[in-house]
Amino acid sequence: MSNVRSCHESPSNGDFGNRLASQSPITCLPAWRYRPPHPNEKPKFDPLAPPNIEQIDLGDYTRPNVTNLDPNDKKGWDYFNAGLRLMLSYQHELAARCFIACLETSKYCALAHGFVALCHAPNYNFKGEAYYESAHHPEEEDYDDLLCVFPSQQVAERHSKKGVDLIEEIRKMNGGIGKSGKKGKNKKKGSKGNKNKNGNNQSNGIADSTGSKPTEESDTVPTPISDVEVQLLLAIRILTCHPGLEHTLSDDIVGRPYADAMRKVYEKYPDDPEVAYCFAESLMVLNAWHLYEYPTGTAVSPDVDETRTVLERSLALHKDHAGLCHMYVHLSEMSAHPELALTACEPLRNNFPQAGHLIHMPTHIDVLVGDYEKCVLYNCKAIEADERSMLISPGTAGRESFYFGYIVHNFHMSVYGAILGGFEAKAMALSERLNQALTEEMFEENPDLTAYLEAYSALDVHVLIRFGRWQKILELASPKNQSLMLFRAASIRFGRALAYANMGNIQEAKREVHKFDSLRGDPDAAFRILHNNSVERLLAVDSVMAHGEIAYREGKHEEAFELLRKAVNMQDNLKYDEPWGKMQPIRHALGGLLLEQGHLDESEKVFRQDLKLHPRNPWALVGLMAVLRKKATKGKGCCSESSSASDYAQEIAQLDETLKEQRRQKFADVDIKVACACCEEETTE
Repeated sequence: MSNVRSCHESPSNGDFGNRLASQSPITCLPAWRYRPPHPNEKPKFDPLAPPNIEQIDLGDYTRPNVTNLDPNDKKGWDYFNAGLRLMLSYQHELAARCFIACLETSKYCALAHGFVALCHAPNYNFKGEAYYESAHHPEEEDYDDLLCVFPSQQVAERHSKKGVDLIEEIRKMNGGIGKSGKKGKNKKKGSKGNKNKNGNNQSNGIADSTGSKPTEESDTVPTPISDVEVQLLLAIRILTCHPGLEHTLSDDIVGRPYADAMRKVYEKYPDDPEVAYCFAESLMVLNAWHLYEYPTGTAVSPDVDETRTVLERSLALHKDHAGLCHMYVHLSEMSAHPELALTACEPLRNNFPQAGHLIHMPTHIDVLVGDYEKCVLYNCKAIEADERSMLISPGTAGRESFYFGYIVHNFHMSVYGAILGGFEAKAMALSERLNQALTEEMFEENPDLTAYLEAYSALDVHVLIRFGRWQKILELASPKNQSLMLFRAASIRFGRALAYANMGNIQEAKREVHKFDSLRGDPDAAFRILHNNSVERLLAVDSVMAHGEIAYREGKHEEAFELLRKAVNMQDNLKYDEPWGKMQPIRHALGGLLLEQGHLDESEKVFRQDLKLHPRNPWALVGLMAVLRKKATKGKGCCSESSSASDYAQEIAQLDETLKEQRRQKFADVDIKVACACCEEETTE
């Protein structure tokens, strides 16, 4: 397969799956195995050829002052601004390309070097073993930047070095004391850009081929680099100066020292939004996806409180800054009060029309506060925005790009929200649409992608399980290569076991769960992931749940409840993720089946706990109302305190109103009568 990535391939037409399938193979992979390009290959991407990213509306944010970026160099400014917006949108590969293009016309713009390095460095979503094992390519030491697999520690190291080297080089050019021996033609121009009415640099997008020519700098002396940029460059150098570093040492050798260096920069320049952003992220990366103990919301480190202080102070000054808002959502999502991030969500929804990942980010909070409609709606908007990026720059947003993982994540979150919200048609449509791209044939052609993408190919199976479409599950075809399509193959067996159990065919259910357990024993399950969790751990939860439901159908109720309680505990102890690794809360099955057998107190506790984790979800609302109605009928007090008939009636009325409001949401399309499809309808009477 070709290893040359092009940013100006002809866009394809057709639906989502066909659009992906038509793209030329590329290798910008966060992969564990890949074929590196040959050093004699030449990049087809000309950094001065516009990659049409002016067609991607990422808002109008600019950094007001950038040293040695001449205000008359429109092309340089356009590329720098695009790179900054893309970097803050987490489209790091295309951002790095834009900064490299900026350097073609503004070679003394040291900050562009620093930001190239930062784009190739660890970040909140890609750090530790995953980053250090897959981004180290020593054979690419002398390759052109655009031939290197993204991300690349080699590219990060050489650009951070170039940026730092420019500090001293320019100092010497200015006589070693920050002043030139002769008057430089661009000394005043170098640190300022064109201003709009708000005092910010104004850019009209990416220059086309008729734009300004590169600025001639041979007879000028560049401006000494501003102190804030010097400090940023020195800090970024600390993070990126050790390519090939053992991942177990990374926090001690580069992660913590980088955060400490950024703290000093922040203390000196607390009002600079990029400084605040870099400092906050540097602290968060040290505890990525584990900022708080779950589900208590207790901060795991003093870093978390410091991050909150930095972000909240900075957002008070720069309330619409994409990076600050983005990090605040991640900071809040594991906390005891995720709703605190709702204000930061609004700029992300509204100010960056085609920045797919930013549009998606508020849904991390939506799903936690029980707004499943917004969760689905804004992920769909994010998917639409990213489809535009895929058409315009398939080399950095196509199927084999690093960024494609973010696109798939949008589908995952939207299906998860639809499942929790009871939006069957939308959940199935989205999962089937994704499966147009994640086909068995695609993985046969690109086996490197299975490690981190194949697990997303089973979303439709979990939709069918959630809504109890047992016959449709039995009609699903198993993959031809079950080792290749491991998670999908196992998920289908899991679904078939539940289907047969709920249809009363225990023997077939046992045969299916045996086949399922055999598949999940594949050693490759430990090396495949669904975002933050390994497939091995996810299938282990499914196994206990399946055995529990089969035991229940055999009449072994106590054994079943013990297994389902164990499955709930295993589900709770998965690595924190949003969406959660298990698509359906097992508490719904446990609570519903406990209710059927008259264990009202425990059932009530289960549903109340679920509503704390998944507010306003209709499944637990229906289950809890059913419990309270039975308690009211029997005159039995609630598990927490004695309650009168009027107390029951009042709470049931409140829950019923919440349910009705939730079922009026845009995508609600099924009449939910039980907490889980494994339960009998009469439990709600």
